[in-house]
Amino acid sequence: MPGFNRRQFNRYITHAGLTSLLGAGTLASAAPGSSNNASLMRLIVPFAPGGGGDVLGRLFADKLSIELDRNIIVENKPGGSTTIGTDFVVKSKPDGNTILLTIPLLIQTYYLFKKLPYDPFNDLLPIVDLVKSPLWIAVSTQRTAATNIAELIKDVKANPNQHMYGSIGNGSTSHILGNHLNKSAQLDMVHVPYKGSSQVTLALMAGEITSTILDLVTLGPMLSTGKIRLIGVTGLERTPLTPDVPTLKEQGFSGFELPTWAGFFAPKGTPVEIIKKLHDASIKVMNMPDVQPRLKDLGYVAGGLSTADFQKQLVLEKNRWASLIKDSGVEM
Repeated sequence: MPGFNRRQFNRYITHAGLTSLLGAGTLASAAPGSSNNASLMRLIVPFAPGGGGDVLGRLFADKLSIELDRNIIVENKPGGSTTIGTDFVVKSKPDGNTILLTIPLLIQTYYLFKKLPYDPFNDLLPIVDLVKSPLWIAVSTQRTAATNIAELIKDVKANPNQHMYGSIGNGSTSHILGNHLNKSAQLDMVHVPYKGSSQVTLALMAGEITSTILDLVTLGPMLSTGKIRLIGVTGLERTPLTPDVPTLKEQGFSGFELPTWAGFFAPKGTPVEIIKKLHDASIKVMNMPDVQPRLKDLGYVAGGLSTADFQKQLVLEKNRWASLIKDSGVEM
């Protein structure tokens, strides 16, 4: 892929967004002969169009519309570090017609905001984990020649007050982990929040920021430009997606082991039978022969925990994120 300037990158993102819109459809049509054609199901995605969460939501909406024999409309409700979209679902009727696709920010915001209009642990019911994935630390080759974390640290310390790290918003995983690296390595990189992953990547390619921590959905297509480089990956072990990129743990930094994930949630009070139906249908979708390679291309591994096990994972992560956020000193 040739190098991109700002205008070309914007066209790329717009085309990618339109492709996902046309492929999955803003409104995914129900199967022919459906008895529920007049009944809409809304999948709320609390992120801007074009990012990993949006692409994932439209992929599942397309397949679930057939599996559930329903019309499914994907609604993007970004803002407030996902709290706007989440609050909308919490206040929706618990009838299975409105569900949320979200990520660990659901837990993180509980500790980042002094007050939320909802309780993420009591006002939402987990349905299923859709995918899981590590995150990658990427650097701008215009700002640093670093090929690993040690070299990045050396460069930042040799040039005080010259480096910045970008995130997809205040309180996001990329913000928390970037701040954790800053504190762990005693760096002075300034945090710069953006409105979405595509904006962060654009800033990284342009050399406006030095580094970021993002998913491969966004970073992958831009690697061949030579303007960004992957120097580390989160998780307990290297991923086969980028086998040559060492984990942060390998490079001497702890606190980056938590996986990132995306999952479906429903408002409190949604009947158990509806939760089970949505769970089972989602499992079928993620195991479809044409979906598995698509998830891999996006940098994801299919989820598939039982609802009970997904709930247990959330409780475990609640304690881990509480500690990490407290230690990092990040506040909203």
